[in-house]
Amino acid sequence: MNKLFKVFAIAAMMCMGSQAVAQTRGAMFLGASFPMRDFAEFDGFNEFALTSTDVTNEDGGANIGFNAGFKWYFNVGVKGLGVMLSVDGIYNGPCEDLKNTYRNQEGESGGQLLGSSFRYNATPKYINVPGMLGLNYIYYLNPSFAIYAEGGVGGNIRFVTNMESVSRATVLGVETQTISIQEYDKAFSIAYQAGFGIEVAKNLVIGCSFYDLGAAAVKGDQTIKTKTLNDNVTNTTKDYRELGTVHPVMFLGRIGFIF
Repeated sequence: MNKLFKVFAIAAMMCMGSQAVAQTRGAMFLGASFPMRDFAEFDGFNEFALTSTDVTNEDGGANIGFNAGFKWYFNVGVKGLGVMLSVDGIYNGPCEDLKNTYRNQEGESGGQLLGSSFRYNATPKYINVPGMLGLNYIYYLNPSFAIYAEGGVGGNIRFVTNMESVSRATVLGVETQTISIQEYDKAFSIAYQAGFGIEVAKNLVIGCSFYDLGAAAVKGDQTIKTKTLNDNVTNTTKDYRELGTVHPVMFLGRIGFIF
């Protein structure tokens, strides 16, 4: 986290140095997030970073998601060149193969004396919040149309929502319910971006960017609550688990509105 604070401290000093760097404009972006490489892969729970206990497993099982973010541009006294400060929020849910695996695990079997059921109350999703500092260069072909390229480096805070499942087992009329909740710690990693695009009429930006948000291990508490429904007795166990590694890499296509 100290590295992230240093990045934003440098950005703040640049903003406050009004004699050398003056704010010129900002933009709000909306778009889609297309996961790439291991972040998009899913080959079963044994290799899935959120369930595997092998730190080398990096399958993220992420699907196409969406992005919302802001960028601020500060001139540096060189025509077309500016310092860029960006903050994004990026959401990715589970891919289709992972969704199907969840569904295939759910269901019921047996009867009143001997039977079982299983379902998911919640499945994990990714939320990444990168903040970066970099450079932007824009070249105006005419007063209403320009092309640009940019790049930046900074930090990313990764959030993963909880996984929760409920199973029930009936053996000779004794019914037991087990609730399993896997929480995931937030994690910090070094991130970078590179992108290009066009600006139209000085108020609309259409661009695409490559984001590598860095790899970070998956860790968190697992809570298991086992309840015998016949006598309403509950036993709870908690275990801190170290799982796989998630490395969010993605391509963003988005549209921006300059303010």
